[in-house]
Amino acid sequence: MICPSCKTDAVEGKKFCGECGAALAAPQMIAPVPVPGEDGTWFCARHTQVITRLRCGRCEAPICPKCTVYTPAGTRCRVCSKNRIAVRPAGLLHSAVGAVEGASAGGRRVWYLALWYLILSFLRNPFD
Repeated sequence: MICPSCKTDAVEGKKFCGECGAALAAPQMIAPVPVPGEDGTWFCARHTQVITRLRCGRCEAPICPKCTVYTPAGTRCRVCSKNRIAVRPAGLLHSAVGAVEGASAGGRRVWYLALWYLILSFLRNPFD
């Protein structure tokens, strides 16, 4: 279950989000309506007159081409595609550097020593 307020994953069966404290509503599962006489086809959950074979990869709701949102993880309905978590490249770099520094306790000192060595080598022989 995903919290509608902060968009984080919440524990199933809980009434309130552990991150922001917002009340969690029970997920509304859309029962697919099959097309009579055709196996594997349904009517779209939003556009009830459109026949489709495509379903959302997350909630399994039938979706037509108008409702389809293409994501790297596959096709999603409009409701599930809103539950995205932004990827911040600077945040990824920061966490990667933190992991490297955590693995080697002197990681930052090595970088400082290398930087000072480079600066001093330029000052010692500026025209070499």
